[in-house]
Amino acid sequence: MKSAQENGTSKKEAAGGSNYSVPAIDKALDVLELLGDSAQGMSLTGIADALGRTKQELFRVLICLNERGYLVRDENQHYRLTMKMFEIGSQHASTQSLIARAMPHMERLVSLLGQSCHLNIVVQNKMLVITKVECDADIMLTVRVGATFELHRRNSGLIGLALQPEYRTGRYWGQAGISEEEVAKCEDKMTQFRKKGFAEASSPAVIGVQDCAAPILGSGSGLLAVLCVSYIKRLDGISESHDLMQEVVSCAQAISAEFGPVESSVVNHSETVSK
Repeated sequence: MKSAQENGTSKKEAAGGSNYSVPAIDKALDVLELLGDSAQGMSLTGIADALGRTKQELFRVLICLNERGYLVRDENQHYRLTMKMFEIGSQHASTQSLIARAMPHMERLVSLLGQSCHLNIVVQNKMLVITKVECDADIMLTVRVGATFELHRRNSGLIGLALQPEYRTGRYWGQAGISEEEVAKCEDKMTQFRKKGFAEASSPAVIGVQDCAAPILGSGSGLLAVLCVSYIKRLDGISESHDLMQEVVSCAQAISAEFGPVESSVVNHSETVSK
């Protein structure tokens, strides 16, 4: 009996894929999704092993994606994603509208606080940084536009996850690959964030960094984005954290108002921020 690889199918397809799949497109999408989780890039052999496919059937796919600008190959023959997918997504009218309406408010926030800020949206199971405004300080903390991260790995991601429908949250935990104990810790944080309407906590990714994040809600209280200021406390007159958090929440409210009135209380922004 031939194996899945000998038949030209992936492990996923062998387990039972769609009757309407297009093998070449499936291979290309598998590659893109895999490399989306690999900051360092992967070799042809590594990609083939991870996807349960042969190098021969992936070689032409990688060459095509490279020639079309979706992948770049470095001197070590490792493939990495380019910014092309982000550029295509950012051209979508809704994303452009969100950025255009948010930018004046974000610029005022940065001018007021002397700290950079960035705007994230939930894309499938990840948070994507779609725009940022940098401050003009000599020392600042900034985030790369186009960066992605798992929702449970950042405070702003947990805000986004907390406002997803329950079935999506359950599905996310089923795919996150973390322990029940870790899930419980994240759920506790999400409960606090829902109650407060914002996230103010130490960064789970970088020592010494504080995160202030607040959701941007559309008409009907659907989540549009998460506004975040991540900063390192300085000794030259930065606002106290509760003042900074208040300004982040106020900015998020102002951006939300651009999209119409927010219906009552998926998130309670009226709570005093200093609590």
